[in-house]
Amino acid sequence: MKYLLMTLTAVALIVSCGDKEKTVAMNQENHGDMKKADAGVMAKTMDAADGEKLIYYTCPMESHKHIHSSEPGVCPECNMTLVPGVITSVDKLEYYGCPMEIHSHVRQEGPGRCAECKMELKPMRLKKSA
Repeated sequence: MKYLLMTLTAVALIVSCGDKEKTVAMNQENHGDMKKADAGVMAKTMDAADGEKLIYYTCPMESHKHIHSSEPGVCPECNMTLVPGVITSVDKLEYYGCPMEIHSHVRQEGPGRCAECKMELKPMRLKKSA
């Protein structure tokens, strides 16, 4: 009986330590996600200071305008760095686009409505690095 009790105690300690390792790993992973979220908030804040609002990140190649992301990254088709697509003022616009990330491919030269969701198209531009 004494050995059974010792064995059960040892198993409980091993399981407990494994759970702590998982908890530490999960906390580190969540902390990384928080850093990404903070970076996104910072980018949106910086854009707001310019009077522009970040909508999505997209590939700068016209043929890859269907590529969109909520976070910076690279295009899965050509490995180019994704650039911010922002709502801007009429004097800085490159195109009129749908303000919904999933409709990043909806772009035209003049004002109008999105063919997919009927939202009003906004003056937009891609913020390409110099």
